[in-house]
Amino acid sequence: MSDQLHGSARSPLLAGKLVRPAAPAALLQRVRLLELLDASADVPVTVVAAGAGWGKSTLLSSWASTTSTVASTAWVSFDHADDEPSRFWTYVATALRPVVPAASERALAALAVPQVDPLDAAVPELLNALASLTDRHALVLDDLHELGARQIHEGLELFLDYLPAGLRVLIASRGEPPLPVARLRARGRLAELGPDDLRFTRDEASTLIAGVTRSAPPTALNEILAATQGWAVGLVLEALSLRDRRGRDGVAMRSGVHHAVDYLLSEVLAGQSEERRAFLLQSAALAKMSGALCDWVLERDGSAELLTDLDRAGLFTTVIDEDREWYQYHPLFRAALLQQLCDRGRAVQLQRRAGDWYVAQGFVEEAVRALLESGDRAGAARLLSSSGAEFLRVGAVGTYLQLGEQLGEDMAARSPALALSLAWAAGSTGQLHRVPRFLELAAVGPEGESSPGFVSLRGAAAALRSVYGAGDPDAALADARAAVALETDRTLPGWVVARVALGGALLAVGDTVAALDPLDDAWRSPVTALLPAVSRLEVAGLLAWALAQPAGDWPGSDLDPGQQARLRNLLTSTGAEAQATERALGDAAAPGVGLLHAAVGQLHLESGRPGPALLELRRAGDLVAVHAHPALASLVLATLAVVEVEHGDERTARGAIERARAALADGPAVPVASARLEVAEARAGRSAADGARRVLGEQLTDRELSVLRALRGPLSQREIGRELHLSINTVKGYTKSLYRKLDVVSRSEAVAVGRELGLC
Repeated sequence: MSDQLHGSARSPLLAGKLVRPAAPAALLQRVRLLELLDASADVPVTVVAAGAGWGKSTLLSSWASTTSTVASTAWVSFDHADDEPSRFWTYVATALRPVVPAASERALAALAVPQVDPLDAAVPELLNALASLTDRHALVLDDLHELGARQIHEGLELFLDYLPAGLRVLIASRGEPPLPVARLRARGRLAELGPDDLRFTRDEASTLIAGVTRSAPPTALNEILAATQGWAVGLVLEALSLRDRRGRDGVAMRSGVHHAVDYLLSEVLAGQSEERRAFLLQSAALAKMSGALCDWVLERDGSAELLTDLDRAGLFTTVIDEDREWYQYHPLFRAALLQQLCDRGRAVQLQRRAGDWYVAQGFVEEAVRALLESGDRAGAARLLSSSGAEFLRVGAVGTYLQLGEQLGEDMAARSPALALSLAWAAGSTGQLHRVPRFLELAAVGPEGESSPGFVSLRGAAAALRSVYGAGDPDAALADARAAVALETDRTLPGWVVARVALGGALLAVGDTVAALDPLDDAWRSPVTALLPAVSRLEVAGLLAWALAQPAGDWPGSDLDPGQQARLRNLLTSTGAEAQATERALGDAAAPGVGLLHAAVGQLHLESGRPGPALLELRRAGDLVAVHAHPALASLVLATLAVVEVEHGDERTARGAIERARAALADGPAVPVASARLEVAEARAGRSAADGARRVLGEQLTDRELSVLRALRGPLSQREIGRELHLSINTVKGYTKSLYRKLDVVSRSEAVAVGRELGLC
């Protein structure tokens, strides 16, 4: 995984976002602000919020290099390309690797499984590990304003709510971040710095300007300070302008101070050599720069040396990687340079050449972004359409979907293959509500285009509708049968996908006997052997579950001897890989091993070993809650409930039943699952929650209280999420913590205990 993060599999620039920005050449240690940050050492969250150019990143970088209040500081700098949950948490987990190495590696492995939401596996892994820290550490999230995805903000809110004492989080943003700032402030968990704090005093401005000009402070210091209002970038640009006028001090001041960035920039550019001025103007077309990239794009030599010189000269050029190979301009500086360039056609040409360079280097994502920035959406769409397998290989399916959505629906409609790929990306990352629209766009596209890995576009669309569509089980079964009829080439992945879709659809309607043949065909296909471990084990799990289903009343009915032998062979052949995958991924292995655990449990029941069966089924119950088709999750949990009753634990059985009910509420009606659940309920009984007096040992957060109060009504977890403006996985995260604090196992118990304690 680490090779993917720092090598060509993803992007040459990712590692640079994890490096604390280098100090400017004329760094001013702002002691009063550093002392303010140190004074808040015991406050879990610090927000530094101000507009562009106020010195937020420089301040936090300076603090990280000088403070003695933490043992280490992890750093992540974000930009708009990072506005996707898995990508966001990948950066966080990577930044925290030196702090919690084992947990970070497991979290990163979990994040490479697109089917599993970060809040279900990766984030709990990090929080649990951070809770055991004995030293204090810090995590800086720089430029958080670049991220607008609601799921990111929800996940970060949950992370901050349960932030262990061993970690302090500092956030830099151009405005108040979309987090529960008022709640954090009221609970004493938030420290804040704003523009009034960051504004340079007269002494600070004098020292800063003298450091840049390498001379005495200007006589017009008061006028400069008044005009800039203590704005850091304005002061630095004015200092650069003074330095480069070489003895013309005061000329600009007598003609009136124009502190707009473009005016000051023109003054700065006037003092540069012709070569440096031309390089600055044209390289500004590039979001990131390296010597090799600039040499290729600008058709010149020596760019690496020139970038180093610009950095040393303090011209708003920042090194963004440990090898000092990649650079970027300050956003305000870059915007002003592009305005000075005044030739949009030239900028587009340079950005397209950058796209060609990225493609040649194997950096597909950066190539797509360069083409998008240039306005070449058609070129970006062609590249994206042909590279879905590469994004899957490196676990960046969410990024693939993000890039596709930036293209716009009109581009997806022109390419049915791209629209289908985006439908697959949306479905595999759990964003099922987006799948139908992409399938509609694929249906209205031009004829004659093929879909990679499938015989036909119609076959691919039918398979995707069956697996990810929100229709009823009968419609999913019809789509799966259509896909099987169309996908006849055994050498293509589409052949396997269609048969897995059919087997899964048959299992969902309770026809386990009919599901055996298509699932067995899929499992035996040579194509399946080439799939990633989780996907391969997912096929095995579906087949194992089908083989484990008895013909009569369940559980405990006798399995057909032939089925039982096939099941034992399958579990034996997959056991080692399943265990290794689960060790590596933890709960993120759920798509591959959840049903395998359930099948092992069934086999133990058949062999008269209820104790081992219960352990396997409990683990299966936890895993299907992370990822499984709602009907299959309900069937597994109903089985667990019956075994819990037979083991004498009716309370835990009722908890499993409520989880099964919640799973069914999130999907279409499935009669067989509902019927089995009714049998489980009859066996478990419907007694009320434990009425013993309880004492709340740990206070509930405001969000947990909101969830608890919502649990009193008839709403499903998904509906509660809509009411509270949270995703279902965020609701699940708060519910899990709520149950732990109340020492309950079910929704009804949580409400009963909450009422007893006067909480709801």
